This record gives sequence, structure tokens and C-alpha cells, in this order.
Amino acid sequence: MFHKTHGVVMVSVIAGAVGGFAASFITGTPGIARQPDQTTFEVVRTHEVQLIDAMGRTRGTLGFSADEQPYLQLRDEKDAGGVWVGVARETGVAVRDVDGKTRLVLSVDETGQPSLVVRDRKQQTRSFQP
Repeated sequence: MFHKTHGVVMVSVIAGAVGGFAASFITGTPGIARQPDQTTFEVVRTHEVQLIDAMGRTRGTLGFSADEQPYLQLRDEKDAGGVWVGVARETGVAVRDVDGKTRLVLSVDETGQPSLVVRDRKQQTRSFQP
């Protein structure tokens, strides 16, 4: 049994070597693995990237809004709380609670004026501007 297994292994090794030699001879490139150049980066072009958890739920999205503006949204496991960062009429950050309600918005309007808006569960809203 040992001799039979030994023969199969030897034939496999020789076949692999011959195949590698033949491929490099035909294509003109050596069959040696090379490390990618550390200074080159690949560009991935897409409309949307989704982060999916182990249960198949979308937990993060990098994409475009209905206004075709880029945004990043991260969600909790119940798809309620999360953070939204994007470009819109007002560029900013929005934080939602466990019910999916926006509770905090930090934004900068088109003139460069920053503002902070907070809203509690009773819909009491406070706005802060310098």
C-alpha cells in the first residue's frame, strides 16, 4: 500500500512541475509567484457597498442617497440605532436611538455655519449654534 501511495505522490509532483514548466514556456512568463507592488492600489468602482453580519442583516452601507449624494450609514443589530454621515444640503452626522428616531444631528450648512440639534423622546428639540 505504501508503494502505491508513494507512486501517486511522485506522479502528482512530476505532473505539477511539468505543467508549471509548460505554462511558463507557452506564456513566456515564469511560474513564480510575485508580491504585489506596495505602491500600487486597486480602484474598486461601485454604486454601493454593504456590510452584512453573520445573520445576513445589512449593518453598514456606503452608497448614494436618493439625491445622489454619498453617505455612510452604520446600524445596530435591530436595524434601529445607528450613525449616518453624508453629504446633503447640510453635511453632517446623525445619531439614531434604539427606536430608529434621530436624536442628534451635528451639521454644517452651505455657508459653513455649524449647528447641533438634539431631540429627546418627548420630541423636545434644542438647537445650538455658535
